[in-house]
Amino acid sequence: MDEKRRKFSREYLKARKKFRDYADQDSVLQGNDNIIGRIGEAIAHSFLEQQGRIPEVILNQTEPGYDIICHDNGDKVSVKLITFENERGSTSKIKKPFDIFIGIELSNDFNVLRLAYITRKQFEFGLLKMSRVPEPNFSRNMFNINNLFPRFGKVFCQDELKDMKLL
Repeated sequence: MDEKRRKFSREYLKARKKFRDYADQDSVLQGNDNIIGRIGEAIAHSFLEQQGRIPEVILNQTEPGYDIICHDNGDKVSVKLITFENERGSTSKIKKPFDIFIGIELSNDFNVLRLAYITRKQFEFGLLKMSRVPEPNFSRNMFNINNLFPRFGKVFCQDELKDMKLL
């Protein structure tokens, strides 16, 4: 490997290790085995707190379908995050059981571009009305006008989220 490539690769890996070392000690950032997933859960946790909820990231996420539980009413929250690096525009399947799904899209300047909030009932109704599979992959397209999130849930845009300091 040439020296410049080696240097950038090692710097990236060191930054990941530094993040993991901190995150493994933080009650909000330690839930997921995937770093991007951990960041998504932290964003969703902050969003929920600012909505007056009492969220807790599930530490051992062996339960399929959700990442956060809200202690104010027991809601199970599933979280997915997609970054600008994702060229395909989709990630993993949205699995049940969950009561609320929060989908997050990050911009290339590391700000929350869009955040979708949809209940399971709205999610299932939307999939049925749109003739979609019951467990679709989370995708950037779901945020688009006339698609699942804006039609059946709520999409918060960057302007609405900027004062929340989610990331």
